[in-house]
Amino acid sequence: MLDGLRRAVESGVDLVDTADFYGSGHAERLIGKVLREFPGHTVQVAGKVGHVRGSASHPYAGCRLRHQLEQTLENLYLDALAVYTLDSYDFGLGDQHLDPVIEQLQAMRDLRQIRAVGLRGPDSRDSARHIRRFRELFDRIRPDVVWTQASGLLPLAILEDGEDLGAFTARHGVGLVVASPLAHGALVGGCPARALAALEGRALADADAAAMVIDRGLAELSLRFGGAPSSLVRLALRFTLQAASHAVVVVGVGDERQVEQYFSCLAGPLSDEELAEVQEVFTRIRIGLQDRAGGVPVAGVNV
Repeated sequence: MLDGLRRAVESGVDLVDTADFYGSGHAERLIGKVLREFPGHTVQVAGKVGHVRGSASHPYAGCRLRHQLEQTLENLYLDALAVYTLDSYDFGLGDQHLDPVIEQLQAMRDLRQIRAVGLRGPDSRDSARHIRRFRELFDRIRPDVVWTQASGLLPLAILEDGEDLGAFTARHGVGLVVASPLAHGALVGGCPARALAALEGRALADADAAAMVIDRGLAELSLRFGGAPSSLVRLALRFTLQAASHAVVVVGVGDERQVEQYFSCLAGPLSDEELAEVQEVFTRIRIGLQDRAGGVPVAGVNV
């Protein structure tokens, strides 16, 4: 991972996404270690907070948010974060910690310790109740950026009025960070086991059946666009990027070869015709996964 991250920095990566609860700060320290090797780098780092309680009564209680930011900046050897995202919707009984958290975020932004306030957004697996909670918090917090997960197998969430999260954030002038655009590797071939834990608690046979559905769809795309892994990476990334023109995508850092592939394969955007073809295949894959899930709605398929 360190060599992959080094290659990403050398290749001109703009944004690195992490969180204080990834390995209890270990991920932040690794990123900080690499960034120190590149004096004068221009890499921006996005962090997330909301799950580490420490000795406090709640992850958002009192000055916990400020303490977590200070620790994060120390781990990263940085003076500021590009985005600081609230990853949990739990603000204590009766949202007792919400207003103090909003005040702390505003102070952090005024002090230029963070450049933008983020809020975790829903994905298409989330319940209507979760989406209503997001809208409530969005109106209270007024974030600058929304963080979500989406891919060809996991479309952008549809909100209560039928508008998807991409259109919603664009209408409000809010940035969108999209994670997992490769569906944890499932959209680039190989179908790793963790990506194919499509239904929690299902037997391995279900994962095998899901792998067959995905492989058939990828074979169709390979015949049309080329079978090289870089071709599939391009389709998956371009599909997600073109779903929301104001979005940025973040992908997992692997080895140097994988990182170089990310930077070299994007080329130009997909044409409307190509986008429609890719959309059709991804839709068939999702329907096939739904069938293997025994009729569970596609939004409930965890890929």
